[in-house]
Amino acid sequence: MDIAAFREAFPAFTQALHPDARVAYWLRLAGLRLSAERLGVLWDDAVALFIAHQLTMEADPESAARGPVTSESRGVGQLSKTLGHAGPASGQPEGGHWNATIYGQQLRELLRLVGAGGAVV
Repeated sequence: MDIAAFREAFPAFTQALHPDARVAYWLRLAGLRLSAERLGVLWDDAVALFIAHQLTMEADPESAARGPVTSESRGVGQLSKTLGHAGPASGQPEGGHWNATIYGQQLRELLRLVGAGGAVV
């Protein structure tokens, strides 16, 4: 996995929105956090999901910390809008911040498939 391969797999993470330096930073950390030996042919997939999760959290840390939106109400007079958030532990209670993005949730599921979840995340 390299920066170009990541951008090919996740084209929404453009250079304009996420500079190469940030992708490289998370790529390096992914190499330290994820076991290529355990993941085998799924290592590139796990690394790409790890990077996508981290960049998403980095792009909107306030929203990511609150967790996904679970309810929304709107008003017309006085322009009121309310969002309800489930909190970061909404997907799987033990998932912590990984639940805050779809990429983190997918990474956790992938790691569970190979039995590496407890040792890696």
